[in-house]
Amino acid sequence: MISKKRLKFAYYFVLYLTLFFVYQTDVAYANSSWIWLTSSPKKLLPIAIVFTLVIEYLGIVTFGKLKQMDWKRIKVLGIVIAANVASFVVPYIMRTFMMKATASNWVDAWKSAFNAGPYYIVLFGYLFITILVEIPLVFGILKKHTLSNKFLFGLIITLNVITTSIVAILERILYKGQW
Repeated sequence: MISKKRLKFAYYFVLYLTLFFVYQTDVAYANSSWIWLTSSPKKLLPIAIVFTLVIEYLGIVTFGKLKQMDWKRIKVLGIVIAANVASFVVPYIMRTFMMKATASNWVDAWKSAFNAGPYYIVLFGYLFITILVEIPLVFGILKKHTLSNKFLFGLIITLNVITTSIVAILERILYKGQW
C-alpha cells in the first residue's frame, strides 16, 4: 500500500512539473504565420478519444486487480470517461486564461483556446496535466476496490503515458504544418 507521504510527494512532484512546463515562455516567430500543410489535427480528436478510453478502460478492468464490486465494468467506464473529459478540458481552461489577455471576453478567449495558433491536441505538458487530473479521480475512487494500491497507481500512470504518447506521435506523423 502506498503511504500517504509518498502519494502526497508524487502529487506535488507532478504538479511542479506541470506548472514548470506550462509556464515556460514560448518562442516568437515574427512576421510569419502558421499554416497546416495537411488538415488540422482536430479531425483526429474523436478517434483519439475513443482510442484512449478503450485502452485505459480495458487496462484497468483487465490488469487493475479490482475486487468484486457491483456493476464493476460500468463504474470503471464512467470513472475513466469522467477523468478523461476532465483531463482534456483542463489544458483548454488554462489556455483560456492565457487568451483572455488578448480576447474581448471569456467566450472569445474560450474559442481562441481551441482555434488560435498551431496547436496539436497533445502538447508536451499535456501528459503531466493528464496524470495530475486523472490520478486523483481514477485512483482516488478505485483504490478501495483494488487488491494492490501500488500496482493500480502505477498502472494508471503507465496507461496514460502509453495513450498520450501514441496520440502525440500519430498526430505529428499524420498532420504537418510550417511557419
